[in-house]
Amino acid sequence: MIDSVAQSLKEMIWLLAGLLTVLSIEIPVCAQNGNVGTLGVPTSNRQDVQTPDKPLTIVSSPLHLRNSAAPEWSRYPKIAKRRRLDLEFEAQTNALEKVLRLRQIDVKQSWSIQLNGQPVGKLKKDQNDLTSLYRIKAGLLKNGLNRLEIFPAKEMQPNDDIEIGPIFLIDESQSAYLRQGHLSINVADKSNPNVLLPCRITLVDLVGSLVPFAADSDQKIAFREGVIYTIDGKVQLTLPAGEYRVFAGRGFEYSRDEKKITIVNGSEVQVSLAIGRAVDTVGWVSCDTHVHTVTHSGHGDCKINERMLTLAGENIELPVATDHNKQIDYETASREMGARKYFTPLIGNEVTTDFGHFNSFPFAKASNVPNHRENDWGVLIPSIMKTPNVRMVILNHARDVHRGYRPFDPAFFNDVTGASLNERPFLFNGIEVINSAAQQSDPFQLLHDWMAIVNRGHHVIPIGSSDSHDVNKFIVGQGRTYIRCEDRDPGKIDVDAAMNNLVNGQVSVSLGLMAQISVNGRYSSGDLVPVATQAGKKIRVLCQMSGPHWVKGNKIQLFENGVLIREKLVKEETDSTADSFLHEVEWRLDQRKHDTFLTVLVTGPGVFHPSWPLAQPYQPVSPVWESRIFGVTGACFLDADGNGRFDSAFDYASNLVAQSKGDLKTLVGQLTDFDEAIAAQAAGLLQERSGNLLEDTVASIWRKGSPSVRRGFTRYLAAWRRYHGSSLQQ
Repeated sequence: MIDSVAQSLKEMIWLLAGLLTVLSIEIPVCAQNGNVGTLGVPTSNRQDVQTPDKPLTIVSSPLHLRNSAAPEWSRYPKIAKRRRLDLEFEAQTNALEKVLRLRQIDVKQSWSIQLNGQPVGKLKKDQNDLTSLYRIKAGLLKNGLNRLEIFPAKEMQPNDDIEIGPIFLIDESQSAYLRQGHLSINVADKSNPNVLLPCRITLVDLVGSLVPFAADSDQKIAFREGVIYTIDGKVQLTLPAGEYRVFAGRGFEYSRDEKKITIVNGSEVQVSLAIGRAVDTVGWVSCDTHVHTVTHSGHGDCKINERMLTLAGENIELPVATDHNKQIDYETASREMGARKYFTPLIGNEVTTDFGHFNSFPFAKASNVPNHRENDWGVLIPSIMKTPNVRMVILNHARDVHRGYRPFDPAFFNDVTGASLNERPFLFNGIEVINSAAQQSDPFQLLHDWMAIVNRGHHVIPIGSSDSHDVNKFIVGQGRTYIRCEDRDPGKIDVDAAMNNLVNGQVSVSLGLMAQISVNGRYSSGDLVPVATQAGKKIRVLCQMSGPHWVKGNKIQLFENGVLIREKLVKEETDSTADSFLHEVEWRLDQRKHDTFLTVLVTGPGVFHPSWPLAQPYQPVSPVWESRIFGVTGACFLDADGNGRFDSAFDYASNLVAQSKGDLKTLVGQLTDFDEAIAAQAAGLLQERSGNLLEDTVASIWRKGSPSVRRGFTRYLAAWRRYHGSSLQQ
């Protein structure tokens, strides 16, 4: 509730600000005891005086800045009033260090802070709502007017809408300010209060901004503004006086607890919180296949010892170390940090080439590192697969540009037929459909890409991962893959069994929700269902959606061969006493005339809560974005023709095109008994050979076909047009 209300209020505020901007009405943003300036610039005759217990208010409410003319996000005004913050305020020279306290929201690019022409620091490149402290060294302030500037650090960088403020000048050193009060936090297991749990603790002020604090380095914790990961469920902090909210959680499977506290100067406050298992994942191992450290990847901020704490704190039972072009073993670090009993680490490698990134695992210790300079997929991927123990090669963030190359650019990939258009063979056996640190403007685009690839006949597994390089900027395990496997002892996962089931597609991918499928009461993702042996009987498909109490799920969808065939809207849970929810629906399908695959997608509104906020799109293609959480199952295959294997849409289309001997009328007639996915594959084969499906005489033939034929041909040609830039006449 807190996040949805806050988001609605924020959108209303910016809508009003945009209207006032269009009307050229100046908004007073720094109310003083004296006169009020415009554009965030106070007049010089202010009368209030800073005292040790009264900070000097420089900016009293959030201001919107934009580093370019075009908006980054549609929720901000179309016309930005400010490209930089440039204001004057009255103060006195400082003989001792003081502190600048600044709240920032939605910062993605580089912004500099200057005081009286001298650099103070930079805003943190972090889109979270957080409050940071900056040291003002002795003598930097002067008597009378002082000038504070915040401006884009680089002239040429992508669009960035940010919010800045409030900003205060604190009459204390940073060290003294951070030690005004003491706070002790314990987080216990709800089912056994004597057991403390590894967890994530989030500390915010009453407006939801992550706040600064201090902690002793000898504690086994990883922390950034407002966030602490603790391996033993306890932490001791010092922090400024004020009112706060404290949250405790442990990733998607656990409940969340919270307390409101007040810290006064010299106080010692103790807080006890309790969390417990909420989502039923018995028999499923939680895996993050894409995990980095700054120690070995060289960017981000999470050191290897800190990573051990974040993995345990988010309950990732099978983490894969995937630093760039390195094979790192977490075994020693996890034991040193007391985390090894909470997970079974795998050695992986994000093989980072000029033409795509590939997460590969598990590697044996001392295995040769793959040649990341090899750009021929037909050489690279088989060579990785030949490395001892390696079972998975995953194509990462296929819609993002790295080193100037986007693997699934429309010039290289048809997203309806799953065809490679640049002769790079799809030999990988996994593809990220969720990368929580590199989300897409369309959150389901990669999911549809995966379904198209399966229709093309490739055995490729959907993967969820976090791609986290950080302690908090992007949360490790937020995107994750559940693998069907015994999980009673997370420190002793049967790696061979887990890898066998992963390769076979016995998975469920999660970004805040869990999806499950059961066909005829027996079969699930990765299974081949012998429906041909049950002639005349309905195919029973049970679809489930589950999640913890702190998220919402409102839609269950069933896809067949990548096409939506059933959908149910469900009422969002309002029971505040329940730790979790479960929705299910059973659909009964008629017997199929050809093989298909089924996938369940469950979705809900995005999460903005500071304890588990979703990241915005990494490389947005639109200023409009609707945040969604979701879960999706692996494919469940229906063997309708009874030949004991799964035949893909491409397999059927290839046979039909061959049987028709190039006669379009014959082919269109044959396609009547097949779905639009097969029709789309047939259209692709014909267009590759003749390239004339848009000619009037040819188009008139397929447009007289069945509805599934027309839909399939139209969808294919729409994708073809995205590459060729042609005009498709309907």
